[in-house]
Amino acid sequence: MRRVSKAILVNFIKLTIVAGLLWWMVDSGKLSLSQMTVFLNRPDLVFAGILVWLLGPVGLGSLRWWLLIRGANLHCSYFRALKLQLVGFFFNTAMPGAVGGDIVKAIYIVRDQDVPLGKTPALLSVLLDRIIGLIGLFFMGVVAACFSYERLLATPVTRSLLMGLAAVVGASALFLAVVFLPWRDGRDPVHSVLSLRLPGFGLLKRIYQALRAYKYRPGIVFATIGISVVIQMIFLGFMGFIGKILYGDQGFDASLLAPIFPFGILVTAIPLAPGGLGVGHAAFEKLFSLVGLPGGANVFNVYVLSQLVMNLLGIIPYLSLKSHAGSSMSPSKMSAYGSESRSL
Repeated sequence: MRRVSKAILVNFIKLTIVAGLLWWMVDSGKLSLSQMTVFLNRPDLVFAGILVWLLGPVGLGSLRWWLLIRGANLHCSYFRALKLQLVGFFFNTAMPGAVGGDIVKAIYIVRDQDVPLGKTPALLSVLLDRIIGLIGLFFMGVVAACFSYERLLATPVTRSLLMGLAAVVGASALFLAVVFLPWRDGRDPVHSVLSLRLPGFGLLKRIYQALRAYKYRPGIVFATIGISVVIQMIFLGFMGFIGKILYGDQGFDASLLAPIFPFGILVTAIPLAPGGLGVGHAAFEKLFSLVGLPGGANVFNVYVLSQLVMNLLGIIPYLSLKSHAGSSMSPSKMSAYGSESRSL
């Protein structure tokens, strides 16, 4: 009972923060709800949002996770992974702060195995899917910036953002190189260093261990990073498309999105509300203003809502999963998985 009460209090605080951010942005004129009529006036935007959702997080996102599942020696077909991906979207969107969609996906993967299996490999595949997604996000920023690097190097702000992107990508590349070094068991100096009780080392250690589980299959990791880059390029193009619809070709220079998009999406990972509502609006409003683009909050608002609405369709495969005998999951099982995921 105490755990439930604490969860309710935490969720209430989160929603209060999100509501406060959104109210402030509307009250200050940074977020215009009238912009939502664009969905009625531009059917091509609706079509583009559906296409982006199907190609990016559904099609390619499921492929990325499926490859990681196979790399963990778990049995799962691509179409099963796609169905569970949709179920995860539904839980992450409709039930924020409760049992995350990632945990639900891991539960079903474990249940699908032919032989008894611990939860750790399935949870690691989900954790690594998120990590690979973030690495691909920043790699994409560098790739996209190459198409307009002269324009981006022309101002101090965009130049500084590019340096930040390059630093993150360089650190990620170095980290991946270290991960796949053939350390002998028990003689891994990186593991020893990350075992120190220092702030942030616990999270880095879990990420390192998740990646090391694929040390004999580096091709899978690099292939999934490539898939992540493609997914994020699709999202970047979609945000640019929205900006041009709202503010016109002359008023919106989509090339300026390359150095700010990864940082904005990173902020939306803060677990306050689905899709980064609130914090994402504030982050993109600030980032857009830094590079001289208009309406960051409005562009992000259309961007994220177009995807969140589609995520709710995940209830359809979820209901089909529950219709099979023995497929339903009790809250106690979900809680057990949630506890293990936090310990990884």
